[in-house]
Amino acid sequence: MSLNVEILEQSFEKVKPYANEFAASFYDNLFKAHPEVKPLFTKTDMVNQQKKLLNSLVLVVENLRSPETLGPVLNALGGRHVGYGAIPKYYGPVGETLLVTLEQYLQEDWTPEVKKAWRDAYRAITALMLKGAGEESSSKAVQAEKKLVTLARKLIDAFWIAPTWLVAIASVVIFTVILLIVDDNSLLAEVLGAADTISLVVALVLFIKEAPDRRKQFHYQAWSTVDAAHNVKVSYARILALQDLNEDGVSLKGLDAPGAELVDINLSHANLSKANLIESDLSNANLSYANLDNANLSQTKLSGADLSYTKLGFACLSQANLNSANLRSANLICADLSYANLSGADLRDASLSGANLEGAYLTGANLKNAKVSDYELSSAFTEGAIMPDGSKYKSS
Repeated sequence: MSLNVEILEQSFEKVKPYANEFAASFYDNLFKAHPEVKPLFTKTDMVNQQKKLLNSLVLVVENLRSPETLGPVLNALGGRHVGYGAIPKYYGPVGETLLVTLEQYLQEDWTPEVKKAWRDAYRAITALMLKGAGEESSSKAVQAEKKLVTLARKLIDAFWIAPTWLVAIASVVIFTVILLIVDDNSLLAEVLGAADTISLVVALVLFIKEAPDRRKQFHYQAWSTVDAAHNVKVSYARILALQDLNEDGVSLKGLDAPGAELVDINLSHANLSKANLIESDLSNANLSYANLDNANLSQTKLSGADLSYTKLGFACLSQANLNSANLRSANLICADLSYANLSGADLRDASLSGANLEGAYLTGANLKNAKVSDYELSSAFTEGAIMPDGSKYKSS
């Protein structure tokens, strides 16, 4: 669908001065016209919810000319709304309320052309969000399929963890059955009938069986080391165990290590999505290309850390210390960076669309070519920072 981007941008600029009032009016109008949606917000901090609405609107309008950025974000938002209980029938009331609230604030500027532009935009947004919601719903069917796969893997694992003596006996029995079945005059019978063949076959089977057992045992020991260090601030054994697991390609998703000292740790390319590393010390850590989506890194020390090309979408980095950190080309879409220290950080080519930068310290940071709007930067401290257009910010 072709959108009238110019009209959308111009009309939204007229609403911006009344942003907070607009958000409050939107929810008042929504609850009055459609009380059936109010239960969805029973446990919601409405002040924070209003800020999220404004951030979403800014994100959409600022990226109307960059559909390659906007599409994936709206897909992700649609998927997240499934967890909030937002079903497709609620999208209609929300769209109606948005148009009503826009008309309320634009008044005489609410022309038929403006109304059509916003209606078309909301339809396009809804389509992208519903696509993400559909993918989230279909993933549940995929999860059921994964359970069957998991069951099959457990059966296979049961074979691998069987006692060695049992595997040896089974190998001899299978070998003997094959020998009895084959033709006595065949070449295969002559080969299998050789005196040393049975011992060689058993030795080979045992060698293959024990290899993964040894590797699994190593992983179990490594995880035991990590678990034993829970609530322990300093543990060099934990650092080595995590590095070894990552080198073996073992997922560290959901790692729970709050307050841990992990200075200089090398977890490049690690899967640390949804990890809890609140108040941990990851100074000078190598986390390049790692996946930290939805991770809790609140108040975490990441000074001097290498976070280049790292996924940090929807991650919580509130009050984190990212002084002089390398965040080049990092994905920080919708991340919470409120009151974070990003002084001197390298944010070149980073994606910050929808990020919360309220109170963030960006003094001396390099934001050249970063995807971030002026609105998102307006609540941050940017003295001496290199802005996305390459200019150096100076307070007036």
